[in-house]
Amino acid sequence: MKKKRLISLLLAVVMTAAMLTGCGGQQQSTGSKKTEGKIQISMYLWDRSMLKELSPWLEEKFPEIEFTFIQSFNTIEYYKDLLSRGEEIPDIITCRRFSLNDAAPLAEHLMDLSSTEVAGTFYSSYLEVNRETNGAIRWLPMCAEVDCTMANKDLFDQYGIPLPTNYAEFVAAIDAFEAVGIKGYQTDWDYDYTCLETMQGCAIPELMSLEGTQWRMAYESETEEEPVGLDDVVWPKVFEKYEQFLKDVRFEQGDEELMFSKTMEPYYEGKTAMIRNTAALVTKSRMSGGSTASSFPISGRPARITGC
Repeated sequence: MKKKRLISLLLAVVMTAAMLTGCGGQQQSTGSKKTEGKIQISMYLWDRSMLKELSPWLEEKFPEIEFTFIQSFNTIEYYKDLLSRGEEIPDIITCRRFSLNDAAPLAEHLMDLSSTEVAGTFYSSYLEVNRETNGAIRWLPMCAEVDCTMANKDLFDQYGIPLPTNYAEFVAAIDAFEAVGIKGYQTDWDYDYTCLETMQGCAIPELMSLEGTQWRMAYESETEEEPVGLDDVVWPKVFEKYEQFLKDVRFEQGDEELMFSKTMEPYYEGKTAMIRNTAALVTKSRMSGGSTASSFPISGRPARITGC
């Protein structure tokens, strides 16, 4: 119990930056151990930047804990593979790519947080989205990294093109820049999250409809016996909008191979007016003296921490 209380305290402090759970049931974790008066905790981090920024903060905040930080992968599948090979999973897992259904195989190895003080700090609507059919809550939503469209304001000012405030103005700005030989919009289509987040943006109106709400409820509660796929009511409309979006942003053959650096370089060189990126990069660009503006939030990508 002391271990679980300690993990809960740790996660309660960390939760401003991620999502969390804890371990219980059939332990497959490395487990917390005491060595020379310190409790050892292993923590897998999905991103290299966390090693640089989060790790020293945790070590300073919890001097009584001896952390082992290891850079991992941003997918739940990695931890499923560990278990399938009979290997140990870490005490704390961080991951940004997550769905309740995908994470179900890990449930028996994670602590139920439904009755903890940490869970009590969340809105009930958030808890219900992450509640399993048996009432357990092992994943809690935390603050997300917001994706948006990042605009080079210097270019907009130079050509007298208004910064867009809605989709019609966004398309008009693309057309205006293309007319003067500047790429209006570009993004790193090589990554699956870019494609999926763009689809999420196209799907918002449909998923908020009555039919879309019913589909979402069915999808979130699907089981292996009753799987739920894309229907023929909501999703054809979503894909139609996605197709129109690709036309509006002037998607060309070969763009599907564009990676992050291939979109950032021309943006900073003034050859591209708008790119898909995160609010964090917008802030960083402003602090470094860049002239940028963000608009059109796309979607949030929650990070998650799991603890054993």
